[in-house]
Amino acid sequence: MRVMTLMEEGFNSENLNQDYFKRVAKSSNKFLRLYYLLDMSIRNKAVNYLAENIYGKNAAEKIEKYTVELPKDPLNSYKEQKDIEAVLDKFDTQALDSIFALNDILEKEKKLDDFRWEKINSFTSFDFFNLNTILAFLAKGRMIERWNKLDAVKGKELFKRLIDEVRGTFNKDKLIYKIDEHNG
Repeated sequence: MRVMTLMEEGFNSENLNQDYFKRVAKSSNKFLRLYYLLDMSIRNKAVNYLAENIYGKNAAEKIEKYTVELPKDPLNSYKEQKDIEAVLDKFDTQALDSIFALNDILEKEKKLDDFRWEKINSFTSFDFFNLNTILAFLAKGRMIERWNKLDAVKGKELFKRLIDEVRGTFNKDKLIYKIDEHNG
């Protein structure tokens, strides 16, 4: 499956470059586009935050090679303009600023992954076990795998959270509640 292959390619940091993000932007799968647009946005925000702390407010020219730019014509490169709007709003940007300001590296990573997890949930909030849901579980599984290596306690916590979410997708009462909640 092409979407799964493209998703997996992005888990290899060597593949995360301008060309990769351009290919993802043209994907027919909305979750894939949103997930990697989020990833690119967080990475760029981190680079900008660090550069401003090192070089001051005029850091843009010094960090240009470390950031990935959106294609010059996002309407033609992205399947939907809404993709760009859906990723980071001003509240997300403020949340990321406060996360990047943390001194404890492990705490910063935990907060970033909690942020990613919630954004992934928002990308699939109207998806009831389809390809987007599977891709979301895959992305979360990768986070769990990473945390099992960094901090087993956090890894177990995230695994339990994922299991609870999977169970929730099959909970008939919860599913009916979700449908009623969005349909009035």
